[in-house]
Amino acid sequence: MRSRVRATLAAVGAFVSVAGLTTLAPAATAAVGGAYYVDCSAPAAGDGSAAAPWNTLAGPNGHVFGPGDSLALRAGTTCTGTLAPRGSGAEDAPITLGAYGSGPAPVVNGNGAPYAVHLTDQSHWTIRGLRVTNPSPARAQRTGIQVDSVSAVPKAGIVITGNEVHDTAGWGDKTGTNAPWYVYSAGIMVRHASGTAGPFDGITVTGNQVHDTGGGAVKISGDGASRSTAVHIAGNTIREAGGDGIVVHNAVAPLVEHNTALDLGLGNYPFVAGNFAGMWPYNSHNPTFQFNVVGRSRPSTFDSTAWDCDIATTGTCLFQYNYSFGNAGGWYLNCLGNCGGSTATDAVLRYNVSQDDCRMVVTTGGTGITHIYNNTFICPSRPMEDTISANKRVTNNVFVAPGGSFATGTGVSYDSNAYFGGIAPAPGDSRAITSDPGLVAPGSGGEGLAEVTGYRLRTGSPALGSGAVVAANGGRDYFGNPVSASASPNRGAYNGPGVTPAALPLSAAYNQVGVTADANPSAGGLSSATHSGRSFSAEALAAAGLAPGQQVTSGGVTFTFHRGALGSPDHVVAAGQTVQVTGTGSKLGLLGFSTSHAPAGTGTLRFRDGSTQPFTLGLTDWWDTTPVTGNVLVARATYQNQHTSPYNGGTARYAHTASVWAQTIPLPAGKTLDAVTLPQGALTSGTALRIFDIAVGG
Repeated sequence: MRSRVRATLAAVGAFVSVAGLTTLAPAATAAVGGAYYVDCSAPAAGDGSAAAPWNTLAGPNGHVFGPGDSLALRAGTTCTGTLAPRGSGAEDAPITLGAYGSGPAPVVNGNGAPYAVHLTDQSHWTIRGLRVTNPSPARAQRTGIQVDSVSAVPKAGIVITGNEVHDTAGWGDKTGTNAPWYVYSAGIMVRHASGTAGPFDGITVTGNQVHDTGGGAVKISGDGASRSTAVHIAGNTIREAGGDGIVVHNAVAPLVEHNTALDLGLGNYPFVAGNFAGMWPYNSHNPTFQFNVVGRSRPSTFDSTAWDCDIATTGTCLFQYNYSFGNAGGWYLNCLGNCGGSTATDAVLRYNVSQDDCRMVVTTGGTGITHIYNNTFICPSRPMEDTISANKRVTNNVFVAPGGSFATGTGVSYDSNAYFGGIAPAPGDSRAITSDPGLVAPGSGGEGLAEVTGYRLRTGSPALGSGAVVAANGGRDYFGNPVSASASPNRGAYNGPGVTPAALPLSAAYNQVGVTADANPSAGGLSSATHSGRSFSAEALAAAGLAPGQQVTSGGVTFTFHRGALGSPDHVVAAGQTVQVTGTGSKLGLLGFSTSHAPAGTGTLRFRDGSTQPFTLGLTDWWDTTPVTGNVLVARATYQNQHTSPYNGGTARYAHTASVWAQTIPLPAGKTLDAVTLPQGALTSGTALRIFDIAVGG
């Protein structure tokens, strides 16, 4: 099965960019078929030839295509309505639906129809290089690209690659009478639509951009006992889909990898009610989800986790080498046992990285074992929440969190985990480590799979080589380092040698989210007993004259405020880090704030000539209106954002000001600053000095 999936991907080739399409003619096939063309800007109807292309979708919709045929839409044009060509290709001669000419990708605008592109009971089609949209002022069951099987005959060879699918007005409410509308709404859907409909042998969904799609992004849907085979979903970029990121129903050994899904539940057609999750299987056998990213999902009733092993899945449900961050529902939902399906399925979650995403929950019990090993959890602003209280083995993980607890019960064991930052060891973990695990830059993960180098272990870390041997461990870690079958591994997701870190650029040292969009306050929060769940509102700060990406000058020093995406780490909690700050001037400026009235701390200035000089950093609390000595007010927001519980829960404005401050420190004449070592502190402490930017001026 895997070899067939790989061969399908190789045949598709590199993922197609839809931003600047140039002469994207249909690919050559083993059999020579006919070439057909659509130009919806043409003044007269044609016969589908290159010289006289069809000028509406009625032309291709009325034609039956065969093996080796190609159908191409002219680049830079828009066709309105549903594109629903007929006919099937062959395994060695698929039908290709693509584009021709130069310019932006051709648009198929469904204009509120149930589908924009629709195939029914057809096999061996490749859809690529299109821009597909299906907007409407009224939401309903609706998709962008949909492929259906409705007859009992099995189907095969569906490839959907390199398309942009956006603004599909699908249904957003998974509750009530119309809940099925949500299940069958998405940007891209492949579905065998009843218990008697034949499944697909070969579904490839790769390299698509999907955003602002009501009901979710990519769904492989099936009803009944039959399961599709050779399902491969890879390299898709999903943003602001109004529900689930990727769902795989009714498949045997589906492979879901190298996909990114951010800001789920938001967008032009947001999630309304019920539950959704990032990426998950349902009624599938031996699913594998690897090298994926899910971040900043908004709250739902219970779920909103990055990962979920769901109803009726059999064999082993595997999540490995994935990265998640800032999801309102946390890390993992276990819905395998007695959740409407099987009770004896194992789940394996290994070598994943989780940032501010430390909730793992179970809806019901079961006899399958949940294996959670060699993951790294860094939660600077949220506690650990664990309710999986039966048949769970937790081994070699690193947990850094301000608090929380671990569930116990029949068949639950903990072995060789590391606990730090305020969280107590799990009961019965006789080989627990409670000292600093020595991560290079915990909390500093960005948006991408490769943006977690701060989750490696420093030289001298107690987590190096001190873990328990786990059988059938997959043979590699998150970073690609080998994992022995017999030697003791590291604890956490990194199994390489200890690292001696160099000074980091300030943005690479950011380790907590302090600024959130009003649409998604759950994406961040400042840790402390007083301020937990609260953050700066980006909109309120912008109204006060400090917008993300803006430069602001205070005390003769020019700062850049908030360089990255909202909901990603945007400031440094001072914890003794050394950051790169270079320049020659008369003063050093620091833009930031404190929480819980953190006292001033001592840091070190490091100069190019090798000399050093201590300095004192004192920053005014973000709630205060009177500055501490040496501080200047930069901006004061009129309200804060808040989420009312660590995971899910309500979100609201909090009626209190929130201020950003600046401090300047004199620099010696004639010296070039090379780096700054920040005062000592703790990442998970609410009493902290926090820095948005550091710059040289004067």
